[in-house]
Amino acid sequence: MNTLKIDIVSDVVCPWCVIGFRNLKKAIKELENELSFKISWRPYELHPEIPSNGYDKELYMQQKFGPTRGKGAYDEIIKIGKDLNFDFNFSKSERIPNTFFAHRLLWYSEQKSLQNELSEALFYAYFTEGQDVGSIKILVNIAAEIGLDALQVRTFLESKSGTNEVEDQERESLEKSIGAVPTYIINNQYLIQGGQQPETFVAFLRKIQNKEIEKQNVQ
Repeated sequence: MNTLKIDIVSDVVCPWCVIGFRNLKKAIKELENELSFKISWRPYELHPEIPSNGYDKELYMQQKFGPTRGKGAYDEIIKIGKDLNFDFNFSKSERIPNTFFAHRLLWYSEQKSLQNELSEALFYAYFTEGQDVGSIKILVNIAAEIGLDALQVRTFLESKSGTNEVEDQERESLEKSIGAVPTYIINNQYLIQGGQQPETFVAFLRKIQNKEIEKQNVQ
């Protein structure tokens, strides 16, 4: 069985990244008898200008979109989330976090083969529980819940380890002209963006698999 490598360029505070991954998992489930998959998460900061201690969310939204920002801006996302058994509680979080520490932790968790689990735990912590996923204390707690060693995670986050690697990955995305998330890069060359429907993912992944088979036959 052939394996497709999927790099997911994502940010912890992107609701469409939650939706996209939930739909991607449905597609992978449908294709499990045809293909295997290796998933890696890659960093993207939607709000790199946010200070390390976060920023008042309501003030930020007013500054970015104006005081007349529609109250129902999140209604569609909330409805889609319910269809995917995910609760978006946008009113619970009061601050927009700086997500660089979270991305460093995701890089760390890949070495422990727990990156998917951590990504989902971070989404749940931020969107459902309204937790500050920019806080080292909160990140340590989340990491411990999925089986990582709390003391090791705290030591890692309080160091500079992983900083250069995450910055390099962010730079690679910019060099590939990736300016939106979620973005999915398959086998380092095929790209699809957005919170696609499961059937769209299935068709796209099958098409890539056929191209890979054709290349192998030519060789």
